[in-house]
Amino acid sequence: MDKRFDHDKVEKKWIKKWEEEKIYKFNKEKNKVYSIDTPPPYASGDLHIGHAKNFTEMDIIARFKRMNGYNVFFPIGFDDNGLPTEKYVEKNLGITKDSISRDEFFRKCFEVAGEIEEKMKKTIRRLGISIDWDYFYRTISKDVWYISQRSFIELYKKGLIKRKLEPTIWCPYHQTALAQAVVEDKEKETYLNYLTFKIKEGGEIKIATTRPELLPSCVAVFVNPDDKDKKKFIGKHAIVPIYNFEVPIIGEKEVNMNFGTGAVMICTFGDSKDVEWWKEHKLPLKISITKDGRMNENAGKYKGLKITEARKKIIEDLKNDGTIYKQEKIKQIVGTCWRCHTPVEYIPTEQWFIDILSHKKEFIEAGEKINWNPSFYFKRYKDWVENLKWDWCISRQRYYGVPFPVWYCKDCGEIIIADEIPVDPRKTKPEKCPKCGSKNIVPDEDVMDTWMTSSMTPIIPTKWNEKLKEKVFPMDLRPQSHDIIRTWAFYTIVKSLYHFNEIPWKNVLITGFVYAAKGVQMHKSLGTGIDPNEKMNEYGTDALRYWAVSSGLGEDLVYKEQDLVRGKKIINKLWNASIFSSKFLEKIENPKLRIVDKWILTKLNEVIKKTTDLYERYEISKARKTIENFFMNIFCDDYLEMIKWRVYNNIDSEGAKYTVYTVLKTILKLFAPIMPFVTEEIHRELFEEKSIHISNWPIPEYDFKIEIPIDEVLSAGRKAKNEKGISLGKEVDSIEIHGPEIDEGVKEDIKNTLRAKKLIWIVSDKIKSVIL
Repeated sequence: MDKRFDHDKVEKKWIKKWEEEKIYKFNKEKNKVYSIDTPPPYASGDLHIGHAKNFTEMDIIARFKRMNGYNVFFPIGFDDNGLPTEKYVEKNLGITKDSISRDEFFRKCFEVAGEIEEKMKKTIRRLGISIDWDYFYRTISKDVWYISQRSFIELYKKGLIKRKLEPTIWCPYHQTALAQAVVEDKEKETYLNYLTFKIKEGGEIKIATTRPELLPSCVAVFVNPDDKDKKKFIGKHAIVPIYNFEVPIIGEKEVNMNFGTGAVMICTFGDSKDVEWWKEHKLPLKISITKDGRMNENAGKYKGLKITEARKKIIEDLKNDGTIYKQEKIKQIVGTCWRCHTPVEYIPTEQWFIDILSHKKEFIEAGEKINWNPSFYFKRYKDWVENLKWDWCISRQRYYGVPFPVWYCKDCGEIIIADEIPVDPRKTKPEKCPKCGSKNIVPDEDVMDTWMTSSMTPIIPTKWNEKLKEKVFPMDLRPQSHDIIRTWAFYTIVKSLYHFNEIPWKNVLITGFVYAAKGVQMHKSLGTGIDPNEKMNEYGTDALRYWAVSSGLGEDLVYKEQDLVRGKKIINKLWNASIFSSKFLEKIENPKLRIVDKWILTKLNEVIKKTTDLYERYEISKARKTIENFFMNIFCDDYLEMIKWRVYNNIDSEGAKYTVYTVLKTILKLFAPIMPFVTEEIHRELFEEKSIHISNWPIPEYDFKIEIPIDEVLSAGRKAKNEKGISLGKEVDSIEIHGPEIDEGVKEDIKNTLRAKKLIWIVSDKIKSVIL
């Protein structure tokens, strides 16, 4: 072995060697499969250190299962269609989807996404992620087009997908419909404006609103029929300021009497509650906002103004005529687009919807069958399902995505579904309408929601091949972050139930976020991401992987450089301990063991049991700490020091050599899933040519019932030396130990380990040491 661990040389060697040897290849013919549904990262910038953490966590599970004899199905793909990629392209190329042709925009997105993905592939390989690249996919590929379009057609034929003209959650910036799941609530400061509405029948009514720019869309005023002061207005008609049209005043028990004035202006549409009440009370529809976030002709003199501009101008006019009599600053929760954070609007548009509101009970029951790790995240899933108010809108008015395999007959309105897929309906079409025979046929111009494709990730790597699907599905594990429980987890469960009537995976592993600093989220688009390649250059991949499991199951993590520093120290310690041990490593049959040998082998037994259990329960951070404590304190500080006098003087050295061989090899295997490079290098150098990553996981073999607290006794002896200012390696004349009665051979080992000419042992319940 080299005198020092050169991580750069070792990593390059094994990345190449592992792929050449096909160490991680999935065997389609072999059973005992463990399958992992990996998250496809967006092609919208390189991976940051948070991605490195999450990929490392799932890779550790894959490596652990592989060493336990499983045929691991561990594919990977990139989510390169949809808003994230389009936004990245528009921002970095200085274009918009409307500034060039649709085909040219698609081509640029495809090329840019491909370049980003090549960079991400290099980072993933360098991280040592044990992927089988034979199952790599891109969500914009024709294979995924086929799966997404097949999913659409099957659900359409089952009556679970319908095209409807509905009030739609709309992003004015991206000019596309959104699903409820991708609307993010943000707290914003605004004004609550108090207005006076005249009443046609005489008198006036006070209302409060944060959105006076929606006055042209006012269709009713609601009051609570239990409100003693306002129930008298029910059945009368309010006159809308500026526009002077009348709207009915209606009783509605859900009106909050304690907010504002207790009277509510109902507009089409200010928020989702407006939509709900509009449907329930069968109110008229008056839209005053355009799809690009401006006022339309219904707004009168404010036509063409942006929403914020119109609000400012209308407030000014309402103040001038005395309609606004009070304003107060308030904080309110506003729904925003998940990518650009623009406040969403509610505009009636024709969209494709998957029915989810009718099956909420089944989705909750499916979630109950899945093991959530940590378990409390099931409640977040359940709460989301119970509070759903919208069907899943799956169509997007964008370009870079999977097209709907649909055409429309302009004469009879027939919806024509493709017979053969994958298909781009803009490039080909049926000869005539199957219903009326017309040739006046036009394609559906929309593309599918990105979650419509990524909700099929358990199936995508199989290419919907039934034989392979039966082997890997339902998958064993879905690792994902907690922020996409309502999207990726939920939508995958929806699709799995609708297509296969079963859960998509047996276990969900929820991973936490990494923060660049306290309260600062790490995100590519925010420019707060840390490049993992820089840290791998400085500390090595194994040190980065060591850091990646610093937090507990499902916990968020604040990035701290000292965790990588410690990781590098552990790796160097493992390397140096292996160099030292290599001088007397021997695989000896039936050796004579001293009690200290039996002691550490018994300790090893306990560590194997505990570590295996923690890995099985995805408690990787605790597993790492358990192995590290045993390696650093029991093996290095205690046992290796205890046997030096034996191996150097050839006294009972066979037992020591056998034990070092056994313990070091086992430590390497326990560490291997976390630190694959250094463990592979040492294992192949000192033990066998076969890769450690396809070797057998250690099993408990030794239990000599040794309960002597040797580690505590040695710790007390070192403390006594330290208090006297004596170095640990310096010989002392005499040392007194207070502790339980132990074997004379152990006393000899302790005396030689503490470098004492004489050992005085005093039997005591309390362990302590004194330098004489």
